Amino acid sequence: MRMLLNDDWKITWEPLSREAADAFHVRNKSKDWLDANLPCDIHMPLIKYNIIAEPLHADNCFSSEWTEKRSWWFSKHFKINAEQIASERIEITFEALDAEADVWLNDTFLGHHRSAFYPFTREVKNLIHEGENRLLVRVTSGLERYSEQDISLTRESVVPLTGNVIGVRGDERRVMVRKPQYVYGWDWGPRIATCGIVGDVRLDFSQGLRFRNAHAVTLSVDTGGNGAAQVSLQIELENLHPFRTMETSLKVELLYGSQLAVSTEAEHYLRSGINYIKLRMEVPDAKLWWPNGMGDQPLYTVRASAQSSSQRVDLPSFQFGIRTLRLNMEKLTDGNANANANANASENDKEKEKENESAILCEDVERRFAFEINGVPIFCKGANWIPADSIYARLTNESYETLLQEAKEANFNMLRIWGGGIYERDIFYEKCDEYGILVWQDFMFACAKYPDHLAWFREEVEREIDYQTLRLRNHCSLALWCGNNEVQWAFDEGWNETDAVDFFGGAICYNDIAPRIVERNCPEIPYWNGSPYGGTRPNGSVSGDRHHWHDCTMNEQMEKRITPEEYDKITAKFVSEYGYIGPCRKSSIEAYHQGLPLDRTSKVWQLHNNTFEKDTVLAGIDKHYVPSENLNIDDYLLYAGLCQGLMYGYSLESMLSKPFCSGALFWMYNDCWGEVGWSIIDYYLTRKISYYFVKRAFEPVKLILRHQNGTVTLTAINETSSTITETIAYGQSRYDAVEEDKQPIQLFHAVIPPSYRGTILEWKANEYDPHQAFQYAKSVSDLPSFKPAVLRAASFRDLMIPSALLTLSNIQDKGDCLSFSVTSDVFAHAVHFGLDERIQFSDEYFDLLPGEQRTISMRKPKPSESFSTDCLIPKCINQ
Repeated sequence: MRMLLNDDWKITWEPLSREAADAFHVRNKSKDWLDANLPCDIHMPLIKYNIIAEPLHADNCFSSEWTEKRSWWFSKHFKINAEQIASERIEITFEALDAEADVWLNDTFLGHHRSAFYPFTREVKNLIHEGENRLLVRVTSGLERYSEQDISLTRESVVPLTGNVIGVRGDERRVMVRKPQYVYGWDWGPRIATCGIVGDVRLDFSQGLRFRNAHAVTLSVDTGGNGAAQVSLQIELENLHPFRTMETSLKVELLYGSQLAVSTEAEHYLRSGINYIKLRMEVPDAKLWWPNGMGDQPLYTVRASAQSSSQRVDLPSFQFGIRTLRLNMEKLTDGNANANANANASENDKEKEKENESAILCEDVERRFAFEINGVPIFCKGANWIPADSIYARLTNESYETLLQEAKEANFNMLRIWGGGIYERDIFYEKCDEYGILVWQDFMFACAKYPDHLAWFREEVEREIDYQTLRLRNHCSLALWCGNNEVQWAFDEGWNETDAVDFFGGAICYNDIAPRIVERNCPEIPYWNGSPYGGTRPNGSVSGDRHHWHDCTMNEQMEKRITPEEYDKITAKFVSEYGYIGPCRKSSIEAYHQGLPLDRTSKVWQLHNNTFEKDTVLAGIDKHYVPSENLNIDDYLLYAGLCQGLMYGYSLESMLSKPFCSGALFWMYNDCWGEVGWSIIDYYLTRKISYYFVKRAFEPVKLILRHQNGTVTLTAINETSSTITETIAYGQSRYDAVEEDKQPIQLFHAVIPPSYRGTILEWKANEYDPHQAFQYAKSVSDLPSFKPAVLRAASFRDLMIPSALLTLSNIQDKGDCLSFSVTSDVFAHAVHFGLDERIQFSDEYFDLLPGEQRTISMRKPKPSESFSTDCLIPKCINQ
């Protein structure tokens, strides 16, 4: 039996000097209490009662920083009846306390809790009574407990960002506090120090027998023959009696929908306390779970019940996808893969030369870093995920569903949960299971040394990792546990000049605690020590994963930041971070400006401008489109959005076209506030222009063109389980579609097998004027499998393209969406439709070949929104 205690709390604040000894004083405080329900970050009632303004708007974040310098007190009265009191065991659980917390029940101190990453749980049968009871909780943001002496070994590893506009983002003390690290500020987010009871609070009443946990693992799948799968289940049952054994019948069922797939029932003789019951089941004609784009995502339901002589208890049912998982890190058969792939990069920067030299000296060998699902290698397509709100407790399930549905729509098959945020709520992993999105799960350590020389810190980490691995292990979407974000890289390159250079703070967590607990709780899920990590240099390209920052977007040379062809030089086996900055849509910028003018020189604009932007956006516009000086806001947003889209689209295709590369996760997918920043979905859940470029790059069936040393290479991708047969036209064409100047059409008959990614055709590129012509490949069937692939050899601003005439036709109402076709007489760049930017299209800001017809669907506006097809006017940049 369970009782939730989420409603009707009171909250107040006191000076930090009000500590545990003052609980009686605060409890009897008669005024200045605010009403609140859980989950509750202290900012939420303060906003509701107009005590602070919304911190994510304008520059309001500064005016709420005082909350860090207070203690926050939560109070709750609740009633217990006689039946509940009669339970053999009563436990109270606070799912998440952010962060340093003291808890009292009926004036008895239950304990101190110092982590937001695992629950506070206590047995309270002897403290609770029939009738009214009272909880009192003191919570702080956590920093006040730690002195300069406490952080002496870790301080220099945390470099706060400072400036006249952004204030101070980051805090040297954050490493001491087991809570989301990003809340003290990052390059992409403000300083809004979270604090509160940010999860459910519940009472659990148990009698005699209870389920504690279950673990489901796919042992093997038969992709031929009878299609059976071998599944193991471990059930954890607790006999609550301190000294008696118990006779129990355990029934376990696996259901597909409402249909029973397999079941087993047996008698079990339970000892006092914990009992582990291991079962093995064969599932006939198993429905296999596949990543998005490779197949379906069928989910089975695991159901169990235990019957003793006096009671029956049921395991909370959970869903389980049948699939096998492997991280392939075998040696590459071609020892010269890097050299062959990087033939056009012989003049790469000094860092690359240093890396290659080190690899030779240390005899590093190239290894894959490739995930395999059901024995099939996959290319991991996706991005890094951060908490979707600076005040993460107020996120709704609807927001999670929207964000994950949009990731699925953009053809993602992986999200990396970054190590400076949170272990996400259950709904996140449930939706990833449902949508076929694999999860790379960092443990919550990022960009700093951590004090694992302290016994209490190691104990906190042990509890955290034990809890989270048990909580998440049954999700078929969970593909990797990763120790941290960018710590090993900094050990190697970032902290060599600090006072505590020989203190590898955090290494015990990543090298001992985490792998040991993962092996104990879920050995079927791979563990990786950090990101980036692998080889002699943790951020090398020889093996493991790489954060590809300094070669491009964070290069000292502006030209390298804004030139998409720089990504053709990548030799990494898996790119787990890199990015390019672009703005939100206008409606979102207006939302966080709150009526203030949209002035790119203003304090508010610069506050919501990523600290790494460094004029890169304007330089990109200058290179690819128009002079950026004196652009109006609408043109700035259009061209900046197109530049971000160009850089993401081209770079992702570059990585997809490399046979030795097995993943591309850009930084980042979503935002915690409105900003000119890395994401493709903004804080207001609106698609940026770049969203559509990423969606096209990640299509499961596509063609990619690249030009190197006079040869054009055509790569085909078919992630589906079916063979694709197509006749492909290829060669070069003029932007203006002048018939007499066209090259003769060349045709190629292609047979693309399932789960294929590789080169299918090469041809010599005859000399041509890149300002007038381009390389292309396209299907010529009536129902083409592939969209056309286009390769431009010059920036758009330098092309000789005449004005395009766009034609709309075949408008059809299909109930929840409209379908229509669009064509152009000449090459048309960035075709879009001029509607409300929150309206979602199947594709937008795409290129059209001369004479090509593209069919597009559009989500119909809500009935309350006025809309007419007369408003559907196709536009492009060359009009």
